[in-house]
Amino acid sequence: MSQREEHDRVASLIYLALSERRHDDAVELAEANWPVLISHNVAALRAVADQLSAAELAERPAWDRIRRYLGFLMIESSLRPSAYVESALPHPPRGLADTLLTLTTRSIAARTAGRFSEAVQIARGALDRLNEARESEREAIQHRLADGYLQWGLSFEFAALEREALTSLERAYDLGIAFENMRVATDAAGELAWIHSIAGRGLTADDWIEKARTLAASSRSSGAWRRTDLLAAAVRTADRMHPDAALEQLTARSGGGSIDEHRLTTMAQSALFRLSAGRSSTTLLLAELQHASTTDLSLLAEPSENSLMLGYVEALVHLYADRPDRSLELLAQLGTDRALPYVLGLRSAVQLAIGAKAEAERDADEVISRYGQCPRQLVPALLVKATIALQARDSTAAISAFTDACGLALEKKLLASLVVIPHADFAQLLTLAGERLDDPQLDTLARTPLVFAPPRREAVKLSPRELSVLRELARGGALAEVAARLHVSVNTLKVHNHAIYKKLAVDGRDSAIALARDRGLI
Repeated sequence: MSQREEHDRVASLIYLALSERRHDDAVELAEANWPVLISHNVAALRAVADQLSAAELAERPAWDRIRRYLGFLMIESSLRPSAYVESALPHPPRGLADTLLTLTTRSIAARTAGRFSEAVQIARGALDRLNEARESEREAIQHRLADGYLQWGLSFEFAALEREALTSLERAYDLGIAFENMRVATDAAGELAWIHSIAGRGLTADDWIEKARTLAASSRSSGAWRRTDLLAAAVRTADRMHPDAALEQLTARSGGGSIDEHRLTTMAQSALFRLSAGRSSTTLLLAELQHASTTDLSLLAEPSENSLMLGYVEALVHLYADRPDRSLELLAQLGTDRALPYVLGLRSAVQLAIGAKAEAERDADEVISRYGQCPRQLVPALLVKATIALQARDSTAAISAFTDACGLALEKKLLASLVVIPHADFAQLLTLAGERLDDPQLDTLARTPLVFAPPRREAVKLSPRELSVLRELARGGALAEVAARLHVSVNTLKVHNHAIYKKLAVDGRDSAIALARDRGLI
């Protein structure tokens, strides 16, 4: 009899005992075989666990641990059993292993409910408890820690705490390999691929993608895992300016459960690159982003990787749609210290797009000095420096910064990061660089102007009063009606209108309203 057949035989005996109301026999069988059942037939184990009374739980200490594992598995399978979490943990934990399992389960519960700060606090508590334990205690449970490190790393990752996430996930991968827990090793490799791809560390991301694929291919059960490496691979494909292939990769990937935080952000990120066919589909893209942001509001309830990436991508779309004012507004909403490594390079490009050179250069300098480990932001920052130097006719500085930006983008395979400046600037800088940047990929980019951000324009700075006037004009009605709604005279309204038309460089009401809507001013 094969091992699998033996596992099925045990489960069949448990179901038979339950159907014949031989409660004690079912409990004894499940308790004796629970380590096997937890991995191969958890349904049989749950069928017994759900029938145990409080008195039986008190008399059978083994079931305390079994129910902890069941609570862990139910949450990890995306069933969101918030009420079950506490009922699955009815007694104070016994020993280090039970304590860590309890904390891990509660961390998952908080994370899947969108309470990322709470999940992080619990994960840090688990790590503190582990570090405080005696070395002999830690050694005794080494083989069981891979799952814990994976879940703690996910809690840090979704809260956009990159350093802590990388540390925990790398430890989960190492333990998974050491103790042949291929599920954890594959999941950890996929998450590491995702983090590095978002930061723009392309080659490192590619290495982790390959590790995850290799591990998954060696196991028959890989289809049940998170496979975040497939999502990271889609982003990397988009980075290489192959948007259609990236979207096909996303479409082909089946979801791993009812909760898939990464899919939401990756779909939004890769959707941006549909713009490579031209800037005519921005309305559709913004509608997709709005749909993504309302897919699961609990995942966006707190500042997190999800809200950060969605805001970042929406700001990018507005930049490409020639609405830099709206883009800047969105980036300001993300401007926390935790978000700066992810958005500051883009913000410098947006500042440059509206003609705010001083602010653009300040942001670019900060990226270069503080966030050099984030190539996805460093490339735009270097491009901004190159463009400003070009405008100042400082060819030496312009060529130096542009060469650094293109060299980094080629090395990390981040071609998509090069298109945040107008095509005219890119083409002129490439010509200046000459033989220093003789690469066919850059030449191809230079021949596709529509993939680049729109030409720069001067910032439109309407006063709050002028904005309110413009909104009322957009509501419609004759001048007298609009003036009445604003509680001003018709002559005063005409003065405001003249000032607005002059600032927007238009010749009438309809043109002003259309331009303001296009730029996200109203």
